[in-house]
Amino acid sequence: MNVIAYERVSTDEQSNFGFSLQHQKSVIKNYCEFKGYNIVETFTEDYSGKDFDRPEWNKIMTLIKSRKGYIQKIICLRWDRFSRNQMLSMKMMETLQKQGVSIETVEEQIDTSSPDSQLMMSIFLAMPEIENRKNSIRTTEGMRRARFEGNWTGSAPKGYRYVRINNKSILEPNQQAPLITEAFTRMASGAYSAEDVRKWLYEKGMVMTKNNFPMIIRNKVYIGKVYVKSWKNEPESYAVGKHPPLVSEDLFHRANAVLDGRRKNWDFESDKTDLYPLKPFMKCHIHPHRSLTAAPSKGRKGNLYHYYFCTLCKGAERHPVDKVHEQVEDLLKSIQISAETVKLYRKVLESIFDRESGDKVKEMTKNQVDIEKLEQRNQNIQNMLMDGKLEPSEYHRMKDINDRELAQIKHKVEHLQEHGSTYKKYIKKEVPLLENLVSFYQRSNGETKRKILGCIFSEKFVLENKKVAAVKYTTPIQVLLNVKGVLESGKTKKEVENDLLFNLAPSPGLEPGTP
Repeated sequence: MNVIAYERVSTDEQSNFGFSLQHQKSVIKNYCEFKGYNIVETFTEDYSGKDFDRPEWNKIMTLIKSRKGYIQKIICLRWDRFSRNQMLSMKMMETLQKQGVSIETVEEQIDTSSPDSQLMMSIFLAMPEIENRKNSIRTTEGMRRARFEGNWTGSAPKGYRYVRINNKSILEPNQQAPLITEAFTRMASGAYSAEDVRKWLYEKGMVMTKNNFPMIIRNKVYIGKVYVKSWKNEPESYAVGKHPPLVSEDLFHRANAVLDGRRKNWDFESDKTDLYPLKPFMKCHIHPHRSLTAAPSKGRKGNLYHYYFCTLCKGAERHPVDKVHEQVEDLLKSIQISAETVKLYRKVLESIFDRESGDKVKEMTKNQVDIEKLEQRNQNIQNMLMDGKLEPSEYHRMKDINDRELAQIKHKVEHLQEHGSTYKKYIKKEVPLLENLVSFYQRSNGETKRKILGCIFSEKFVLENKKVAAVKYTTPIQVLLNVKGVLESGKTKKEVENDLLFNLAPSPGLEPGTP
């Protein structure tokens, strides 16, 4: 009788339970010699028995179908080596029976002539499946327990690697961690699309699909949390991880706000000021009610070119950014002021900033109160959760809402603090440079450029024939331009200072509104 010897073990079984392929081979060989079976071929499998989609088993089926009647039996050590799924096992045995092949085991033999054989067959086939299910439950419970304790399970996320500490696997940042942090920073800025950031990561050697990248931005593992799946009656939750975070919660929420299209909730006003500082100060000369916007355009060779343009003119009103910037810098050269005028200008600005600082202190105080309220609210819902008055799912929903609002207010506070320091630096260090206005403007960032231009132009200007036209200056600039003549006319410095103070302090502050 021609038979096939089939030996199977999964990697987990071999490592955890000590199953040996060599043992199966030896026992099956001795059994076939005793029974007088002719082993035509031996197939050795290192694969799970949960189904029959196994490489070596597929080869067996190909051999049986190609040489029908040549093989009479498949010999296994036990039924769990054949399969660990009762329903699929019965179907496979029917398929084999049609090919004239039966399954025979060495250790768990069944007398097929007995009516009770079908019952014994069901028991032998069901036991491995039940054992599989128990193992699956134990594995799931073990993974949940590990995650509740802050241990990440599964493959290491991008930006991390596993290290062994005290015989335990712990996540730690790897060489890609800075790339993940920078990816969040770029998303939070609002200046890049998700695809822009993904391509940037690809250029740096971090390969991922379009669908996988948003999953990275939404993964709270990067703020030091571990996701715990729902199980039976227990809802999903997050545990504090033992691994170090790669980004702050504030940065995480801002990046997700952009990704989810909630950018309007955040202050991204200065996202592209370095590229397009003139954007708030220009209007279309064809459609005077329409402000010019700005955006890059890709050329035929793939190069990016930046333009200021009118959205109603369909390309007719389009101006290269670098050319417009040159025009404005030439204009600034004509209004540079003297050192004596700068001294008076600085003194008056200090008086104005002193007045405005009180309003900022009030706003900072209000924001701090709001922060304390939200932090207390988080503490309250945490207490309700611990007291059993709040479901975990509702707790996480409410906490996420509070965390987003908290991050938004903290971002406002940082913005106010940053602007306050900018004003002080502007008065103490930069104002004296107004006597060399052009070089000061050229080396400033976009936000400071807008501050300067906001003090210079009283209305939005237009571009005609590629040149700046219809420029109207603010009253303070008009005064500064004429101050030299005023001083020479015989007025005292005190009188000039009073004139400056009167003209430099319009109600909106240093940045007169532009129509």
